[in-house]
Amino acid sequence: MQIQNQTRSRRAARSTPRRSGIALLVVLVALGIVSSIAITLLRLAVMHHRQAQHETSVAQTRWLAESALDRTAVQLKADAKFNGSTWSIPAKQLDGRHTAQVTIQVKPVENAPQAREVTVIADYPTNTPQRTRTRVVRRIDL
Repeated sequence: MQIQNQTRSRRAARSTPRRSGIALLVVLVALGIVSSIAITLLRLAVMHHRQAQHETSVAQTRWLAESALDRTAVQLKADAKFNGSTWSIPAKQLDGRHTAQVTIQVKPVENAPQAREVTVIADYPTNTPQRTRTRVVRRIDL
């Protein structure tokens, strides 16, 4: 009887560390899975943020190009010899951080002396490598 009790207690002593080791392994695997999910979610958030910034820049350049076309139409009505300019917009007039530049080119239209072809190139922001450019060509009648 005493030999059986000693054998049981030896087995119990050996199985406790094994169970602790398995529990630790399960916890480490679960921690690894949770960490992988967290890293993936963080990458997705960063990607969505960058996409939103890009879409904002595209919208801003479109608005700048449209504004430049409006300015050019007014300028052409005042001076038919107007042939273009470069319009620099300071950061304080936009988002406070980035500047913009709009280049306006005006050319006469063949066989239409009262019309001009206007090409507008809008760049925003101009002071970063992630610049967005919009180019618009439109005919304006005088």
